[in-house]
Amino acid sequence: MSYDLRIAVKVDGTDIFAQIAEPEYANPTYNLGDMFRACMDWDYTQSEFYPCSEAITKVERGIRELRTNKSAYIKYNPSNGWGDISSALKALECLRECIYEQAEEIPIEHLWMAW
Repeated sequence: MSYDLRIAVKVDGTDIFAQIAEPEYANPTYNLGDMFRACMDWDYTQSEFYPCSEAITKVERGIRELRTNKSAYIKYNPSNGWGDISSALKALECLRECIYEQAEEIPIEHLWMAW
């Protein structure tokens, strides 16, 4: 099982989100959930949409943490070997890139992301 990372816009006047993009690496394994939550200091909920203007700071924090404090996150490497720090970092970097690519056309305040 894996996450389904995606970028969306909210349809005015509704609770409907229209997907407009997904990162290159859009489906990291669920086994990385504890690592993602720890490095980003974010207890996100799967399938819930979050404003990209807020999520991007958490994603960038996670990237910094995994790059600079790698030893602190080794304990989150899944014991079954499905996923590791490198794949978590790849997922976060691809997510960041996708958010910023969409923000070139649509103001980041109007973008949402979900896990």
